[in-house]
Amino acid sequence: MTRPPRIHHCTSEPLTLFGRADELLLLDAALHGGPSLVALVGPGGQGKTAIVQHWLRTPRADLDGLFFWSFYRGKDVDLCLREWLAYAEGMSSPPQVSASWCVDRLVAILCRERWAVVLDGAEVVQHESGPWAGRFVHPDFGRLLEELSSTALPGVVVLTTRFELPTLVRRPFARLVHLERLDADGARDLLTSLGVVGSPEQLDAVAHAAGWHAKAVELSGTYLAHFHGGDAGALEGGEAQGLRPLGLGGAPSHPDDLEAIVGRILRLFDEALPAPTRDILALLTAFHEPPTEALALDYLAGAAVRHLLHDTWKREYAPFVAVLPAQIELLVRLRLLERVGPGPVPVLDAHPLVRRGFEHVAGPTGRRESALARAGFLRGKPDRRRPETLEEAREHVEMFHAHIDAGLWNEADGLLVLLENPKHRLLAPALERDLLLRFFPDGDWRRPPLWPGFGRRRSLAISFELLGQFTDALAAYPPADAALRGDALLALGRLSPLLDTPRVGAPWETLWQAYRCHALCLAGRVEEAVRLARSLIPQDVYEWVHVFECLLRADRLDLIDPRSLQPRGEVSRWAEFAWRRMRADHARVTSGASDELGEEYMAIIDAYDRAGLVVERVQSRRGLIAWHQARGEDAANFIGEVRGIVRTHGLHGLDR
Repeated sequence: MTRPPRIHHCTSEPLTLFGRADELLLLDAALHGGPSLVALVGPGGQGKTAIVQHWLRTPRADLDGLFFWSFYRGKDVDLCLREWLAYAEGMSSPPQVSASWCVDRLVAILCRERWAVVLDGAEVVQHESGPWAGRFVHPDFGRLLEELSSTALPGVVVLTTRFELPTLVRRPFARLVHLERLDADGARDLLTSLGVVGSPEQLDAVAHAAGWHAKAVELSGTYLAHFHGGDAGALEGGEAQGLRPLGLGGAPSHPDDLEAIVGRILRLFDEALPAPTRDILALLTAFHEPPTEALALDYLAGAAVRHLLHDTWKREYAPFVAVLPAQIELLVRLRLLERVGPGPVPVLDAHPLVRRGFEHVAGPTGRRESALARAGFLRGKPDRRRPETLEEAREHVEMFHAHIDAGLWNEADGLLVLLENPKHRLLAPALERDLLLRFFPDGDWRRPPLWPGFGRRRSLAISFELLGQFTDALAAYPPADAALRGDALLALGRLSPLLDTPRVGAPWETLWQAYRCHALCLAGRVEEAVRLARSLIPQDVYEWVHVFECLLRADRLDLIDPRSLQPRGEVSRWAEFAWRRMRADHARVTSGASDELGEEYMAIIDAYDRAGLVVERVQSRRGLIAWHQARGEDAANFIGEVRGIVRTHGLHGLDR
């Protein structure tokens, strides 16, 4: 293999895989001219992850790369894409680049190299319901999968998900496989491997009561093995009554509701486990991102949990100290908790169905109190500091979710201040969008926020803009910020609001007029646009870029003194390159297409691509296209790139 395998946020290894021969053969075939993307679709616990884990055990020396990421454990798509690109390009750490930059480079690499990529638990990053059900929440991640499943790859990308995939189902090189339940032989072998003994009929009865569902059968087996000596003969009279004597009853009343069966089995564990063990499981599965084992032990043995358990919940058992490792080991043996590795630092996690099955231990009030304890523990860590990278932001993000779960809105809002605009500083607009959406019921930003004090709709709208979701940005801006919608209106070519509203008043009047002169020029009212532009005195780069774009399109850059195209004081990196792009265009138009100017355009394009700024990527490429054309050179590649960006993001206003 060209690169050593890279496993991130992996899942626990299956104890043993039984059956699933057809699925394994399909994955092997995909590496030899089969589909470019294989999606294993099915209910939680049906064995999707177990299949890919088993498949990856086979050594494959002819691969150029093997990358595994589980969204169950690492929910941040931006970080996934950065880690993936770092692995592909041999970087020692994830680059500080945008998701769109990662996608463009990964598509090129996977089209020429033979890779096996597994993206596990994709439902975590899909819309669960509504008109967008099944679509990917992160637009660039969705684009990556659509492009990879639209061409013949030398290797294969494997998805596992509970949800359908409407954007991939008709792609020519995608294959969606809906998993069936375990067959009788596979279910018996699984139960036997877990230490369950009995006749074939008794084993079949256990599997029948578990709905032939892989996770349900596994948990039934660990339950019988630990609490009943592995005796499948615990069945009443040896008849095929399911696990009726153990409280399960016979076959499920709704056979298709397989995940509900797991809940029935988990209730048996709930009744059999000691109270301290149940509390440990409930506390550890409440983390948004699974903790390392060291962090988990510190948390459980700390003052925050001690106060929660003994002062708030009035638990009467002894405080957690030496018993913790043994309790965690028991939960791991029962497959209720999973020690997840390999990776730089293994974490403790549970299957999503187990997480849901033990939410009731604390109850709604207890979950809020648990979140308070978790937030207090993380806030009090002595090594807590301002995160400098997306990777370092993990505990701050965990603390943010804990504050939200506890209803501590001000504290959660304060953590956003500490993160200091991750959409800009950490180049993670999707992360910031997702954090902001936690302030809304079910993440629906079109509904009133859960917290009356929420005042970050502008940040939400800007996140949408940076993701190229300009239609959502228009709707997300609050009425008081309506004058800031000009960038989105121009990008989408919706000029009427700008043309029909001559003035907006303070504090955005100058910016609005800058938007408006740009719109007038796009609408063909060039003389009127130039008159308005000449009447303005732009104060900052946001106003300058639109006045400049107006005069550039009107071929009147002679009206601008190049000395005015300089930043005033220290500026952000985005502003620095905005000034550089305007100076390059001015020099090209007024002084000619020098060799040095071509190098400057390429540097600007590279910076904008890395930052993922959609409109700026188009504007800078147009300058480079004009530079090539002025020299009589072919610019077809860059013209194609512009068309691709415009088409992907629906930038009808830039397609003029």
